[in-house]
Amino acid sequence: MKKVLLLSMIVLAVVLMGCGSSKNAVDPARVQAVKNLLEQGQYVVMVGSMRPLSAPTMSVSQGQKMIVRDGSVTCNLPYVGSGQNVGYGASGYKALNFSSPIRDYKVEYPKADRARITFRVDNGDDHYRFHVEVFMSGKTTIDVDPRGRDAISYSGMIHGLDAL
Repeated sequence: MKKVLLLSMIVLAVVLMGCGSSKNAVDPARVQAVKNLLEQGQYVVMVGSMRPLSAPTMSVSQGQKMIVRDGSVTCNLPYVGSGQNVGYGASGYKALNFSSPIRDYKVEYPKADRARITFRVDNGDDHYRFHVEVFMSGKTTIDVDPRGRDAISYSGMIHGLDAL
């Protein structure tokens, strides 16, 4: 009786491990599509939430995105945080609503299931460092480190430009 119970528990554990691993598997076609978007530098990240430095995670309204196309980035992202050395009022303060050329665009693959993109932007209002983590499933996090403001992070999904 003990042997049957032990054998049943082992079989159940193996079945459960198999179910868990298939849930994490990503379609190879999706992996190749994500890699192509990153290497070509032509994609849009539709953002669903933001995580300010000194506040809890918040949902964002539909239509908030970051577009990378033809060597430039267009940001339409909300910003919550404080600034140390920024303009305000009628000065043309842009925060994360701008379109500017990208400098030092680099794609790396630190692990098989994700890519890391880094680049810099100077939009005339501030200097930004972008760190983008893209999982092969399409889930994406964007960490933005402005020179004159608090850092902020966004979460969303990567798509081709045809999603616009």
